[in-house]
Amino acid sequence: LNKNKQKKLYLYRQGCVLCRINDDDPALFGEKVTLKQQNLTVHYLCLLTSCGVYQRGKENEGILGFLVDDIRQEVRRSSHLTCVSCKKKGACVGCNVRSCRQMVHFPCGRNLSFISQFTEPFPSYCKNHAPSQSLSVDPNISLPQSCSVCLDSLDPVLSYSVLKCPSCHASWFHRDCVQRQAFSAGLFFFKCTLCNNKDRFQQEMLRMGIYIPERDASWELESDAYSDLLEVYKHCDSPSCLCEHGRSHSSIRGFVLLCSLQNVKKNTVSNWFLNAAPLLLEIM
Repeated sequence: LNKNKQKKLYLYRQGCVLCRINDDDPALFGEKVTLKQQNLTVHYLCLLTSCGVYQRGKENEGILGFLVDDIRQEVRRSSHLTCVSCKKKGACVGCNVRSCRQMVHFPCGRNLSFISQFTEPFPSYCKNHAPSQSLSVDPNISLPQSCSVCLDSLDPVLSYSVLKCPSCHASWFHRDCVQRQAFSAGLFFFKCTLCNNKDRFQQEMLRMGIYIPERDASWELESDAYSDLLEVYKHCDSPSCLCEHGRSHSSIRGFVLLCSLQNVKKNTVSNWFLNAAPLLLEIM
């Protein structure tokens, strides 16, 4: 391979400089960003949760405001710290409780029930100091047995992996499921799947370590996402079309009316269109 192809292959295989992992799962680790000229790849959530790097630049500088020199400095700082999960160097996420010395890579923290809160100043907490949810439900009401997001079976015991809605208490879900829902829905559409509560639901999910991107829903960002709604019906489906100009003819703004006129006489077709026109125009 020539040097350019070797460089591209290296960048493709290169893992995040903070967590050393090559996984590219934006819902769980944030966007994986690569700066080819600086030979630098990093997960966005690894940046947000790292203890020693801050967003000192503008949004268009470095990686979403995190300057390249600051990221490299954080890599050097964390290179002396050992992750309590994988036992490798480079741990940059620490418990926010000063007396606690636990340090992890961000992905490793998920395996040890670390909770990172994605609001300023982006603190993280180990399993012993992490926030938790209380049951707060009527003991006479049966608890749900399935996740309200994926609908798969769920053990109704609150834990790091199982969360619930603070408003209706009836919506329980897997952590990964609600995280993927939040990533897809974004800040403007993320809400409880059962009671539709938005404000209280989002506050509780942020407290429990769910990352909610500040953007519109993914389906709203797709180009021509609703183009099908603009398609106009173009032909008559009646088994025996009575229009003398053919199935695609229409005298009303180019629209073809859905009908079943096989038993209607030809001389009533024009009257039918005239009677339907005002109603169609009113709907439009």
